[in-house]
Amino acid sequence: MYLGDAFPRQTATVEVLWRPREGKDVQRVQWADNAVSLGWHKDDDHPDLGTTHFQLEASGEVVHEPGQIEVEAPLGFLEICLDRLPDALRATSES
Repeated sequence: MYLGDAFPRQTATVEVLWRPREGKDVQRVQWADNAVSLGWHKDDDHPDLGTTHFQLEASGEVVHEPGQIEVEAPLGFLEICLDRLPDALRATSES
């Protein structure tokens, strides 16, 4: 229903995290189903990829790439991630 069309995997979870902290908040929007786990993470785990990174786990492989989300406000971060999520999921529909 979220994607607006048929999707091959029927159930999933979405985790939304916002942890305020001194200097830079930790934020995360993560989708997980039986084939993939993907999402945008704003944390200190991969500083070489920028403020935010995109993480995709599928078929036993984990890929990290720049997330290119520079917004600070938690609701702005969530909105951008939810806007990008359908395209990211469609790219995995073969998984």
